Amino acid sequence: MAAAMEADTDESVRNAVNKQILATIYGQCIGDALGLLTEFMMKEEAQKEYGKNPKTLNYDQKVSDGFRDNWETGDWTDDTDQMILILQSLLYNKGQIVQTDLAQRLKRWMKKGFPELGDDSSHGLGRTTKAVLSHPEYESKPEWCAQYVWEANMRQIAPNGGVMRTSIMGLHNNANKREVIEGALSMCKVTHYDPRCQASVVAVVVAISQMIQHTRNSFGSEKKIKKLDVKALIKECYDEASKELETEEQKSELWMHMNAKKLKELKLDEYGKIGYTLKCMGSGFWALKQDNFKKAIIELVMEAGDADTNGCVAGALLACKLGLDSIPTEWIQGLKHKDFIDDYYHKFIKLQQELAQDSSTRTTYPDLCIDNMDKPKQELEGNQDNEERKQENHETLN
Repeated sequence: MAAAMEADTDESVRNAVNKQILATIYGQCIGDALGLLTEFMMKEEAQKEYGKNPKTLNYDQKVSDGFRDNWETGDWTDDTDQMILILQSLLYNKGQIVQTDLAQRLKRWMKKGFPELGDDSSHGLGRTTKAVLSHPEYESKPEWCAQYVWEANMRQIAPNGGVMRTSIMGLHNNANKREVIEGALSMCKVTHYDPRCQASVVAVVVAISQMIQHTRNSFGSEKKIKKLDVKALIKECYDEASKELETEEQKSELWMHMNAKKLKELKLDEYGKIGYTLKCMGSGFWALKQDNFKKAIIELVMEAGDADTNGCVAGALLACKLGLDSIPTEWIQGLKHKDFIDDYYHKFIKLQQELAQDSSTRTTYPDLCIDNMDKPKQELEGNQDNEERKQENHETLN
């Protein structure tokens, strides 16, 4: 990690890594918001609404119905909401992974959504996540509750609610692969305990963290990033992810989904199975093999099924690979809450820069304390002034 921090002191490397992080975050949000257009449709239904092979898709093409009308044009869904909850937890805990903190944020979000974005409740919450969050002991023992729900369902349920929100964990502390994996698993098991869910999460975060490392390490004298070896990256991701699986059959299934050459192999609109975690992860690794962000995301969205969740993972992985300039400007600017996510991006970058410091000296965000989040803004500003004075005193003493 120290070597990575030293490399990031080079301005060109630092700027490239920061742009790649922003691209990954935008990719998640955009894949989610565009995926909403066809979420829960069959492929034939999506083609009827948007055309067989559309050359473009935009947020304002969203079909009006009782489901999609829960979100305004350009808004993302619960998938990215939950990624932001992880981001808030990381910021509030100064980079530390705290399962109970995320659990409390999820429970609050389930009831209220993001009031600061105009929500009065959450929408799109999956059955498994809802069952886990509804356990009376959830806020104090989230992982235990996730395991309990999994075992109560005969250890058969492996939905995509863990992997859909995990891209941020591939960006956090990204120079340390082992810590990336451990942190992502911890956040996954707050709601999803099945080994296939855990393997999906590991595959995605390893891909993201290693693409960041590739950017960091491949700068030569010409300051030009070398081409990524996608096949080698997929093999590395498989090697790490398969460690979480229990049987050879599961490992074979993981390998198949990671190496799909065509989307039809994934059967993304398969009745009764659209939310399977390996389908979502497989969408991401299919996208990783593509070289045109717009074309790939449209093709994926038009497969329908759980399209917003598939879009989250695919958008994050492909944007991380291709970079910020590969994303259509209208898709970025059209995000309803772009300013909101931009603000969190800047805070996240600051946290990454502070990870080499002792945690006591890192920036505090008292407004992200769960107990403070429903307090009036004026009261929060007073509390924040007090926290900043305490931090200044600490720095003076040291």
